[in-house]
Amino acid sequence: MRVLGELSIQASTQASVRSSTVNTGELDLNVLEIGDPNGLPVICVHGLRDTAHALIPALTWEDSRFRFLLPELRGHGLSDQTDAFAMPNFLQDVLSVAEHFKLDKFALFGHSLGGHVTSKFAALWPERVTALVIVEGLGPPRRPHEGDPELELQAYRFMLENRLAYKAPKAMPNLDDAAKRLLRNNPRLNASEAERLVPFLTKPVNEGLVWSFDNRAASVFIGQTAIENQKFWNAVQAPTCVIAGTLSYEYWGREMQSTGFTGKFAEGEMEARAAHFKHHEFHWFDHSGHMVHYDEPERLSQVTRTFLEKQHV
Repeated sequence: MRVLGELSIQASTQASVRSSTVNTGELDLNVLEIGDPNGLPVICVHGLRDTAHALIPALTWEDSRFRFLLPELRGHGLSDQTDAFAMPNFLQDVLSVAEHFKLDKFALFGHSLGGHVTSKFAALWPERVTALVIVEGLGPPRRPHEGDPELELQAYRFMLENRLAYKAPKAMPNLDDAAKRLLRNNPRLNASEAERLVPFLTKPVNEGLVWSFDNRAASVFIGQTAIENQKFWNAVQAPTCVIAGTLSYEYWGREMQSTGFTGKFAEGEMEARAAHFKHHEFHWFDHSGHMVHYDEPERLSQVTRTFLEKQHV
């Protein structure tokens, strides 16, 4: 149980988080589990540079009928490190989780990169997915280079060169400094929640702490556009709940700096993307940026629970 406006999880809830290891044949994934062990299964996939622990506040429900399985993505948290960050790798990881827990049918929840992974999974294995929740997982606004072959090639080249120029992160002195950095990048995140998360978002090195995620995982997005993703969205058969933050331009403008790009969606652009899903509902979260589960966890919890329960009456 959480008190409205307070994002920290009570000790009893924290103790109810179970964890296990899933071997994909290539590497080991750390998988968290909350909710009813005998409930309806939901595989929940977090986003880039995040942790599965960050999704817990939005999925901690009293009298839950659901069993939430939250893998930490490859290159994140306690899951194994790797150099393989292509979309098929992430899809195989989700499939490995489903096979490990012997799940025939299940719902999916994905934020950001997790939304890309889960929507593609739902398109490729439609007979297994009963419902899909996508949170800020339909990509950035249309960028100036999209639709222009010459500019698209230039953008592709830039992203590859940027990947090759990767530098190891600088160490932070302690958890307090890490929490301050997390709050600086996410000003609507509750301070106590930031303190809870930084032990899961960092790992020790000789000089102090570094973030426990591998920034090279962002290479999964090289060459991806909304147009390329539409064939997957069109193929999803499961009822789908699409959630977007009206303040996400803060993130996109900072993350994808380019001439003439504001990070803002054109009027109707996000709604048009959501409409590619055959059976969908769409929600704008007016007080959220890209990290909806940081900014409005209570509302995210309510909308997600209402949607999943409606699909599994």
